[in-house]
Amino acid sequence: MSQKKLLVINPNSSKSMTESLDVLIQDLNTYGINSLLIDTYTAPSGPASINNEDDALESAKIVFADLSPNLTKYDAYLVACYSVHPLVGMLREKTPPRIHVTGIFEASISTSLAILPMGYEIGSKDKRSKFGIVSTGTYWERALSDGVVNFLALKELHGSGRFKGVETTGLNAGELHSAPPEVVRKKMMDATKRLVRDRDVKVICLGCAGMAGLDSLVEEALVEELGAEEAGYVLILDGVKAGIGLLESLLRALPGKGI
Repeated sequence: MSQKKLLVINPNSSKSMTESLDVLIQDLNTYGINSLLIDTYTAPSGPASINNEDDALESAKIVFADLSPNLTKYDAYLVACYSVHPLVGMLREKTPPRIHVTGIFEASISTSLAILPMGYEIGSKDKRSKFGIVSTGTYWERALSDGVVNFLALKELHGSGRFKGVETTGLNAGELHSAPPEVVRKKMMDATKRLVRDRDVKVICLGCAGMAGLDSLVEEALVEELGAEEAGYVLILDGVKAGIGLLESLLRALPGKGI
């Protein structure tokens, strides 16, 4: 059986963002975690940072037009934008069932739910039972919360005791790597501390592909807010890693007929 191929799509036009994804993927390859052949892609034009739904729709149209003539080249596609990105649905409609497609937003929620304890797990030392999201601009607080409601098929947000909510840095994706390091550090750490201060969060989702490599700031904030021992119970989930892992599992479990 030939090695399966995955395309990680950066739907914005920032090549530096894609370069950060390349570094993350190389780390996975170095540690032998990944078994896929992975290529990355940058949108040929359009917004350099996706900061709202209009940006997402514009980028989806551009990328879909560029990729659609040859979608069977890959076995799976990962849309590396932490949003309810229209490109995910557009690619799913265009590709055959044997080709798997997801976004890093959807993948991080699915992975978080797989980690969280079930209600019948009584007596555990770890009482944390929720996942939350640290994201960029304040626009995403409502947009991502609504996305979780829709993804989990809830009537309203308080219908899920497993979702803590969204805390944001106020920086856009590009500013995470262009703003002064001390500013990025403070804003990332403050958002993390707000999310976990009630001590009920088990999984923190990094709510932007541009947060790749910023895990250490989140870990530092956890130690400051909770102490070293308690911080060890909180898991930090990168959406791109979650997406690659989910698609790799799907290609093994559901390879498609005749594969």
